[in-house]
Amino acid sequence: MTATPTALNDPLIALVGRPNVGKSTLFNRLTRSRKALVDDLPGVTRDRQYGRGDWSGRPYRVVDTGGFEEDPRDDITLGVRQQTLVAVEEADGVIFVTDGVAGLMGDDHAIADLLRRTGKPVICAVNKTESVNRAQGMFEFHQLGLESVIPIAAAHGLGIDDLLEALFSRFPPPEAVGEGGPAAEAPDRVAVIGCPNAGKSSLINRLLGEERMLATDLPGTTRDSVDLPFTAPDGRSCLLVDTAGLRRKSRVVHRLEKFSAIAALKAIDRAQVAVLVLDAVRGVTDQDQRVAGYAQQAGCGLVLAVNKWDLEGNKPGALQRFREDLRDGFPGLGHVPTLFLSAHTGLGMRKLWPAVDKVLAATRLRISTGQLNRWLEEVITRHPPPRSPRGTVKIRYLSQVAVAPPTLLFFTNRPEHIHDTYRRYLENQLRARFDFSGTPLRLLFRKSDNPFDGSPRG
Repeated sequence: MTATPTALNDPLIALVGRPNVGKSTLFNRLTRSRKALVDDLPGVTRDRQYGRGDWSGRPYRVVDTGGFEEDPRDDITLGVRQQTLVAVEEADGVIFVTDGVAGLMGDDHAIADLLRRTGKPVICAVNKTESVNRAQGMFEFHQLGLESVIPIAAAHGLGIDDLLEALFSRFPPPEAVGEGGPAAEAPDRVAVIGCPNAGKSSLINRLLGEERMLATDLPGTTRDSVDLPFTAPDGRSCLLVDTAGLRRKSRVVHRLEKFSAIAALKAIDRAQVAVLVLDAVRGVTDQDQRVAGYAQQAGCGLVLAVNKWDLEGNKPGALQRFREDLRDGFPGLGHVPTLFLSAHTGLGMRKLWPAVDKVLAATRLRISTGQLNRWLEEVITRHPPPRSPRGTVKIRYLSQVAVAPPTLLFFTNRPEHIHDTYRRYLENQLRARFDFSGTPLRLLFRKSDNPFDGSPRG
């Protein structure tokens, strides 16, 4: 049976198999990335992880899945199984990853039976067959009754071309798919961050309108940073990035959790906007403050989403008390949009994306040099820079030199004497005049004795 490519033209390939057979290693090899966490501990991958690759000029999409078990032993294993079934359903073809060292297992038979019933192209990849002896052991996998059995070693890149050739031979040729339009702009990236068990995955599921991410009451359910395609209400393509909960360094014990934390921080670095999910029941924590600070330092826009408000909002004075906690916990972030919502019930969720969109626009806001210098004249007339021991401090003019985050360059005769208090004054006045909601601002000061020295004026 020939697969029908998705509306996005590039075929979607699902990686399916038992825990710890090397699916994430193969995902990283196929996408030429290190997006998926890889560890000897079974069950590292729990949610669907998407990526892109190219083979001989044929672009494709690939989705990594958690380890499939025929008889789930707990809610998380059951959730992983359901996530895998969804990935198989939406895929155009499947690579069934097996373990050439462990040999053929009972769950392999169950998975093969399930995949055969889909009617989709299925290639059995016998992983970890880098030696001759191991490669000979692959023949037992023909018992599964699948059309193609390919020996590979994902960790070493062996057999990958043979694997993709076998799979792509089952897809229509490129000309049948269509030439496609011009290359699209890179989608906006919105990272959902916060402490463990704050409700990040539940919030993403509510935004997407489906159970895309595993969401349980157990902290640490999400272990990896997972990119999720999302179409904004205005039709723009975006990526939601679910991240592992970030805990204090002193409480991060396991190597796997350290890798998860690193992946979450990298997700913040790559995002245009971060949604910091706060637990209304737990309140603002020290770690929430650290995570918000990291996002601001990374130049990432920020939205505060106070989740589980259905459990707290009806208590007398709850809103006022929490707003006071926010003011105390996040000084200097009064410009950041704050929403009180419940991912579980949907309370307040319709306001979340408009707030994210507003911050996205603020990160890219560019003000003309003329507007900025008219503003500058007003604010320094109202409140001139303090005198320095060496004489008068003069700010001659400024221009905006970058966006994402907005970066403004002030030219002054004594940049070393612009103190933090006056910097804060300038930033507050900028925010009062221009709509920089939720985005950090970078204020730079450069020495210039002559306003007509050829420096950029915009």
